[in-house]
Amino acid sequence: MSRPYRYDDLYRETLTLRDGSEALLRLVRPEDKPLFLDGFERMSPESRYYRFFSSKEHLSKTDLHYLTEVDGEEHFAMGAVRIQPDGTQLGLGVARFVRLKDEPHTAEPAIAVVDDAQGKGLGTLLLHRLVDAAAERGIRNFRSVLLADNDSMKQLLRNLSDGVTFRQSGEVLEANLPVVASKPGATPEEAIRGTDVWHVLREAAARAVTLLAGEQHEDS
Repeated sequence: MSRPYRYDDLYRETLTLRDGSEALLRLVRPEDKPLFLDGFERMSPESRYYRFFSSKEHLSKTDLHYLTEVDGEEHFAMGAVRIQPDGTQLGLGVARFVRLKDEPHTAEPAIAVVDDAQGKGLGTLLLHRLVDAAAERGIRNFRSVLLADNDSMKQLLRNLSDGVTFRQSGEVLEANLPVVASKPGATPEEAIRGTDVWHVLREAAARAVTLLAGEQHEDS
């Protein structure tokens, strides 16, 4: 019997980043909680703000449960790790989407990369795989909610492809990005305008947690 999805629990892919280092991509597992704790400690205050829209100082048990115990269908999460010389894994980044309950073909995406792994193309690679994983699960649209007073982000949105639409309501800017599976052999840059979309998702990352995890995100 063939596997229903390419991106499932058996998925493993080793990719070479711009600096020549390697990253192993696989799905997030419940036992990855220590990797998330370590990765959070390696994020700068600015990166934490982009991820959580607040000066969050630690991850609670509830946070860790939400971030690592996912069903792979409604809430999908893929992690990037580096295999250390001693065989242990070092977390580099994560890409996830959460399907909207009232719009099953739409999902809110989020991507986060630890500071020492940024600028190496990992965000674009994760976005490329996230789009493919979403497409094979029936997701047709990514929706990202941004702060409308971010002028640089609004300019990025204006420069995106014709397939991307957005609307503003008060202090909130909503961007809708069509999800299209990549063609076989296409590079991330060919499949998506990686840099622009990556910045949009980086700015929107927190909304996937704060909006969709809701009141469950409290210290415990």
